[in-house]
Amino acid sequence: MIFVWRYTLVPRRSLSPLAGARPRDGALIRVGDGVADVHPWPELGDAPLDEQLALLARGEMTPLTARSLACAALDARARVGGRSLFDGLTIPPSHWPGDDPPPEFDTVKLKSIDRIPPNVWLRIDFNARLTPEQFIYMAEALPRDRVDFVEDPCPYDAGTWSALRQTTGLRLALDRGEAEEGVDVLVVKPAVQEIPRSEKEIVITSTMDHPIGQFFAAYEAAKFGRGTHGLFTHVLYEADAFIDAIRADGARLLPPEGTGLGFDDLLEKLPWTRLA
Repeated sequence: MIFVWRYTLVPRRSLSPLAGARPRDGALIRVGDGVADVHPWPELGDAPLDEQLALLARGEMTPLTARSLACAALDARARVGGRSLFDGLTIPPSHWPGDDPPPEFDTVKLKSIDRIPPNVWLRIDFNARLTPEQFIYMAEALPRDRVDFVEDPCPYDAGTWSALRQTTGLRLALDRGEAEEGVDVLVVKPAVQEIPRSEKEIVITSTMDHPIGQFFAAYEAAKFGRGTHGLFTHVLYEADAFIDAIRADGARLLPPEGTGLGFDDLLEKLPWTRLA
């Protein structure tokens, strides 16, 4: 039996050129003793929330809800055992999502290059919106000595990306996919995919989802154990009870208080309804 609680996250600013500053709808699900997040991104090809939940009610899964159920199962085992999923783990540091990093952050992720902050490493995500020619032109304006990588400069094509790497001298990152040729970094979102076995550098990120989903990504990053990841996404939204409960030490998230993924008291107070 699955129970659900719908929520809305209100962005403080535009999340990306694709998403803008529109409120984001999602749902927490409870399966037995475990909880998980369902936060689709139709802009990136996910089925909308109503469709995700309708399919789930019929026992049909999408890549997103399959991972949600896997998260809920992990969370349930930890809660039943009275332990945090983060016991014995340290959440690795994160980049800052935006052009206004606090001094504790040495890396930022940018969705545009209108303003490039000084003195930090740059991860630039174009969401595959450019043509190869546009990317080559824009690459000339970048401070190359500070660019860690460019994510999805244009739609992935092995030959095109290999040529772009050679022409620009920049490292390229692929989001939500696995590929070898022309790719230096895989950006992995545990909300929709398992961590791949790859020799490539891996950066684990949340999907700018609810704190429950955010800390599922943080758990996967803590297990992975190395690198600087994209977990600090709660700062993109107006405060609510869950966001207010998040703690951090500089660029590192701290495990939430409670069992499993945490937030025990807040989850207990939600008006769950049966998914039908």
